Amino acid sequence: MKDFLYSIIITFSFFTIIPLPMVNWTSKRMRFLPLLMPFVGLGIGLLGYGIYSLLINLAVSEFSSAVAMVLFYLVITGGLHMDGLMDTADAYFSRQTKEKKMEIMKDSRVGAFAVMALVCLLLIKISLFYEIFRAGGGTGILLIMIPILSRTVQALMLCHFPFAKEDGLAVMYSQATGQKTSLLLTIYFVLTSGIIYLLFNMTALLLPLGLLTFTVYYYFSVKKNFGGITGDIVGTYVELAEVLMLGLLLVL
Repeated sequence: MKDFLYSIIITFSFFTIIPLPMVNWTSKRMRFLPLLMPFVGLGIGLLGYGIYSLLINLAVSEFSSAVAMVLFYLVITGGLHMDGLMDTADAYFSRQTKEKKMEIMKDSRVGAFAVMALVCLLLIKISLFYEIFRAGGGTGILLIMIPILSRTVQALMLCHFPFAKEDGLAVMYSQATGQKTSLLLTIYFVLTSGIIYLLFNMTALLLPLGLLTFTVYYYFSVKKNFGGITGDIVGTYVELAEVLMLGLLLVL
């Protein structure tokens, strides 16, 4: 039980900026990390929905509300996934060999493609949230589900995707995965999809189904361009997956 509590602290302190006590990272304490990723999504989702509900009830313009939401998600994660997106963009758009792309990804310098990817993603997110606030309605509660779905699949990626290198954070986290972990994460995903269906209707299943379709595409794209995943590539997935689901939210 003590190791499980330590795992909770480690998981939330790494994936969010929530202030928590410092604990030593050991393989024993990290073995629950993949299973706890969806709960990080739940925490972020609940906070995000709370801010969304507050902004809806305040005399704040749709644009200002959209900017506030984007800033919230950026701040709560400490820009972790956005940083991964920037590194991945520099490598992907370089059109170099797999080996050269890996070198570019390790480079701490920020390239032009990273800046363009960051600006484009922020503009798209602000635009999507602007339309969500404009539309109003009851679909806002699905903002709770989006981070859960993205982080559940993020954890499943550690179970099933090949790795581009033999070291790194993604490999370290994957050591805590196995068949039982994969099964439980799949159950999480199915249960979340079921809740989405019960809250809305069959059309709302566009979120998990659209995410799965994108994940299949992402698998083959990553394998072709990088040979597998890294921590940056997994972080990129979270950003792109959530943008996709925000877009799908507008058609519900």
